[in-house]
Amino acid sequence: MEDLVLSIPIQDKALVETLAQRMGWTMRNRRTSVERFIRSAEGRSQGDNSCLKYSELLEKLK
Repeated sequence: MEDLVLSIPIQDKALVETLAQRMGWTMRNRRTSVERFIRSAEGRSQGDNSCLKYSELLEKLK
């Protein structure tokens, strides 16, 4: 599988989601991808001050 990033008009989102579902593709939006990255990095820090906590990063994304 290959990852591909698309920028589409919001009004076409439902169409692309339907196509992806019918083709068996996996879709993620940018926020979901960032949240998955943050979750995967939890627990790997080398001390309390080395990086922001997951909840702090989510607040910054808002």
